[in-house]
Amino acid sequence: MDIIIFLVALSILVLVHELGHFMAAKFTGVKVEEFGLGLPPRIFGKKIGETVFSLNWLPIGGFCKLYGEDPTEAAAIKSGSKRTFFAKNPWQKLLIVVGGVVMNMVLAVVVFSVVYEITGIPTETQRVTIVEVAKGSPAEKAGLKTNDVITKVEGVTVHQPTEVTNEVAKYKGKNVQLIIANEQAKTEKEVTVPVRENPPAGEGALGVAISNTEMVKVPWWQFYKGIGAGFKEAYFWGKIIVDGVAQMVSTLASGRIPKDVAGPIGMYQATTSIRQAGGLLAVFHFFAIVSVNLAVVNILPFPALDGGRIIFVLYEFIFRKRANEKFEAMVNNVGMMILLGLVLLITVGDITRIIKK
Repeated sequence: MDIIIFLVALSILVLVHELGHFMAAKFTGVKVEEFGLGLPPRIFGKKIGETVFSLNWLPIGGFCKLYGEDPTEAAAIKSGSKRTFFAKNPWQKLLIVVGGVVMNMVLAVVVFSVVYEITGIPTETQRVTIVEVAKGSPAEKAGLKTNDVITKVEGVTVHQPTEVTNEVAKYKGKNVQLIIANEQAKTEKEVTVPVRENPPAGEGALGVAISNTEMVKVPWWQFYKGIGAGFKEAYFWGKIIVDGVAQMVSTLASGRIPKDVAGPIGMYQATTSIRQAGGLLAVFHFFAIVSVNLAVVNILPFPALDGGRIIFVLYEFIFRKRANEKFEAMVNNVGMMILLGLVLLITVGDITRIIKK
C-alpha cells in the first residue's frame, strides 16, 4: 500500500512539473515531440496530435521533449521553423524553462490550502497548550497530558510559550506549581512538577512541548483564508529548503557528503512513517513540501537543471546571441552525470542508514 502511495505521489509531482513546461511550450507555439512519465526505455507510447505521450520503465522522473531544444539537433535548428525552441526569443524560452517550477509551487499551495480547509488553519491564541509529553519526564509522572492547557505558573497567568518557559526557569532544581485546564473535560487542577536543572537534549526542564498555535476551522465561504495559509506555508518551507540547500552545497564544497539528505529510499521511508503517524492528509502535506523542494532544487543554476538552462537563456538575452551549441550540450551532459552521481551517493547513504538500524 505504502509503495503504491509513494509512487503515485512522486509521479504526480513529476507530471505536474513537466506539464508546466508542456503548457508554456504550447502557449509560445513550440512543438512538443514527446511528453514522458519516467525515463526511457519506453514501455509504450501513443501519439495524440503531434505529441507522443509515453510511459517509461525508470520511475525516477519525466521529460517534455521540445522540437529544436537540444543544441545538437542541427536539422531542427537549421530548418528555420518558428515552432522550434531555438527560434523563440529569450523571454519565451524563459517562460518555458520556469514553467515546471511555477507549477510545482502552484501544486504545493493548492495542497496546503486543501489540507488547511479540512483540518483548520494554524492560528495563534492566548492559550498555552501541551502538544507532547516526553516519556519518563517529570511532566508525565505528574500526570500532565497532551491537550492540557497551562494557565498559571506559580500564580502568574501565562498566555505565551515564552512566558511559561521564563517562569519555570526560575525554579530549576525545585518544584513548580502549575494550574492546568482540560478543555474537553472542562476541569481545572493544580499540579506540582519538579523542574530539572539538566534535562535531556530536546526535552526541556519539565519534559513537555508547548504551543499557543491551534488549528481553527473557518466557514466554507472564508475559503480565501485557507488559500492565504497555503501561500504562507509554501513560503515557509521554501525558505527552509533554500537554507538547507545552501548548507548542503557548503558541505559538498568542503569535500564531505551531506548526512541529512534523503533520496528515493529515504523519501519512501518518510512516507511510510508519516502515513502511520498522521494518515493520508499528513502524507499529502508531506508531498506538498516535496513539491516545494522540487521547485527550489530545479531553479538552482546548475547544468541539466532548469536553473542551468536559465543561465544560457540569460546569456542569449544579454549578448543577443545563442551560446555555442556543442559547449551547451557538453555542459548539460556533464551536469547530468554529476547529478546522477549525487543521486547514487545519496541512495547509498539511505541504504547504509537502513542497515545500521
